[in-house]
Amino acid sequence: MKKFLSKIMFATVAIISATGFTSCNNADDPYVPTPQSTAQQPKLDYVPVYELNLSEDILNLYDITLVLHSGDKSKESILGKTNGTVFGLETVSGKATYYKFFCSEIDGNKGIDYVEAKVTPKADIKTTLESKPAEMFLTDISKAQIYKAVYDENGKKIGEMGIRNGDEYSFFTPSEMLEQMEDGTLKYDLCAQILAEHLTRKK
Repeated sequence: MKKFLSKIMFATVAIISATGFTSCNNADDPYVPTPQSTAQQPKLDYVPVYELNLSEDILNLYDITLVLHSGDKSKESILGKTNGTVFGLETVSGKATYYKFFCSEIDGNKGIDYVEAKVTPKADIKTTLESKPAEMFLTDISKAQIYKAVYDENGKKIGEMGIRNGDEYSFFTPSEMLEQMEDGTLKYDLCAQILAEHLTRKK
């Protein structure tokens, strides 16, 4: 009996010893990464920028000028098909052509604080609308907003913050645009005012 107990005690001591050696092995400790020093952390720049998408229909009907403000600097920018990036967008009435405009600085002054939009009907807007089928769908504005763009230390845009998801658009027909208002003006004049208010943004 004593011989049997001594064997059990010996086995128990052996197990405890093995467990002790295993738990002290540094290779089994969880890895804790060393925090990066301030010098090693990437330097990011957060810049308020203005981005705008306009349909080709809108650019065909209206003259649009943006007055951009950055700090104490201001600049006028006339929007047109030649200075926008073209892309297609599927809408409920089919595929529409859009132009993207992106403003991030004025004469080296980073950031856009405020954008004021001026929208006026083109001189031939009435003729243009009358030449189209009365019930043809035309596509309105898609998106306009100021958000923070994230740039790396090389000045490359790598992300976005505070951007609104989803595009906004509406539809109208030439006959609707040519409707006369109570004051005698045509609805396309009212649309110009609404468009200007929508494009005007503050950060």
